[in-house]
Amino acid sequence: MKGKALSTQPRASRRVALLWKAKTFPGKTRKLRPPGQTELGTHLFDRRRHEFQLATQRQNAPLSRPERDLLEELKKSMKRLKVLEGLKTDRKEMSKPAGFPEQETPEPVHRPRRASPVTSSGPRRAIAIIIVGLLLAVAAGWALYVHWTGGELSGPRWKDESGTYFTFAAVADFGTGADSLAIVQRARTSGMSFFLALGDFGRPEKEAAWCGEMKHYLPEFVLVPGNHDVGEDSGGNISEYVKSCPYPLSSPVVAGVGTPGYGYEYYFDYPAEKPLTRFIVVSPGLEGRLDYNYSKHSSHTEWMEDAVDDARDQGIPWVIVAAHSSCITVGKKDHCSMGQDFFDELVEAEVDMILVGHDHVYERSKQLDQSNACESVNATNQFEISCVASDGSQGVYPKGEGSVVVVQGVGGDKLHNVTLDGSDPEIGYFAEAMGMNANTKGRLPGFGSVFYRVTADSISVQTDFCPPGQVAHDGHCTANLSTVFEDRFSIGVVGSSLGALASPRAGASVGSPNASPSTDPLVAAPSPRGLSRTALC
Repeated sequence: MKGKALSTQPRASRRVALLWKAKTFPGKTRKLRPPGQTELGTHLFDRRRHEFQLATQRQNAPLSRPERDLLEELKKSMKRLKVLEGLKTDRKEMSKPAGFPEQETPEPVHRPRRASPVTSSGPRRAIAIIIVGLLLAVAAGWALYVHWTGGELSGPRWKDESGTYFTFAAVADFGTGADSLAIVQRARTSGMSFFLALGDFGRPEKEAAWCGEMKHYLPEFVLVPGNHDVGEDSGGNISEYVKSCPYPLSSPVVAGVGTPGYGYEYYFDYPAEKPLTRFIVVSPGLEGRLDYNYSKHSSHTEWMEDAVDDARDQGIPWVIVAAHSSCITVGKKDHCSMGQDFFDELVEAEVDMILVGHDHVYERSKQLDQSNACESVNATNQFEISCVASDGSQGVYPKGEGSVVVVQGVGGDKLHNVTLDGSDPEIGYFAEAMGMNANTKGRLPGFGSVFYRVTADSISVQTDFCPPGQVAHDGHCTANLSTVFEDRFSIGVVGSSLGALASPRAGASVGSPNASPSTDPLVAAPSPRGLSRTALC
């Protein structure tokens, strides 16, 4: 057995070991270990080296998860052994018996190891990269979904309304860029109860996409058809707009005579219970797929008159008519687009407000009324002062004394110029005007909607304009608002109390409870400021 055990050692090592044993310990036989190594360290080192060599021999084969863990453990063990060896070299060398030959510790044979394509930390890094990539893809997909499908924003939407008042925004002639989308974003932020879109919605032949974008921010989107929405000049299709932007309010819709109703010709009362206003939507001056006759004694004109009379009989405080085509204007349109007869019928019926677009400008008229001295507020004749019931120069109009026209075609499409030098006699019918080239405040022009706050006694109005291209991603205006055109006015019983109109602008709102008497439009003191007509360079 002893011979067998010795045969496993190298011949030179056996000879040296036997000679040393015979000289030093005669008659004794025992195993010797090379100097400089402990028995535990030798066995651990040999075993770990053997395991390491086995692992490296299989490096060309794909590593399983347990094998990768084992390899990691081996590396840690090798590091610990190196630390132990470093500690041993610091110890004082033990004395060796005389005649013992110096024997070098055999160095482990390290075979060249090809670098594994994936180290132990590689899988974790790869998995982390994949997870981050998936999260980014999901976020990008959600952003695209929200942008193109118009998914409503999560959470309830704040509305600035109660049982005694409500608010709404209105504008016409939308564009296709960020300016138009920002208009709706600001209307939502300001808590508008609904949005009255006065025609020419933008993105012709992409009706569903446009509705999705608008309703994403303000689901209560109410449609009034424009000339580009009924196939005129190869525009959009009003039936597709109605399908994608269905009627959003709880108030019942009453269809016009011989029409499909919503999106064409209709009226509704708001709020549904104890209504404060009747909104009458008409479509005069349109061609293409929608060519209704609004001449003086036509069925559509008589339907409008009956709707006004019915609202008065029911005691509804206000009547507002909404249409796309305008009549009087100092903008680009040089004739009464809705038809002179129909416009005169509206003024004769003394509807409180006429909201229109078509001309890409903002204009606020004086309060107009027909009388024996004024048979027609004619858009082509000379200005007739007898047709003006109140000039509105102080931003105040008495309730029930006539009609105020608001042209608000500033929804994001290219602005038109206005003529303020008196060469257009229609300037006599207006209190304020803003175009691309000039305005009555001498400030920067802008895109935006008009905010309305309605109570039983008053309607407070304020513009929300921002210069083109100066909107942030959330819709707010980045320009200095003190340099931007702004208009405020009200219609009501003199001395009545106005509520605050929500606005993204700084400072007191129209009718704010904190406003001083000098800033309240209904109790404002006369001001020497006349109608200035300062052109912008």
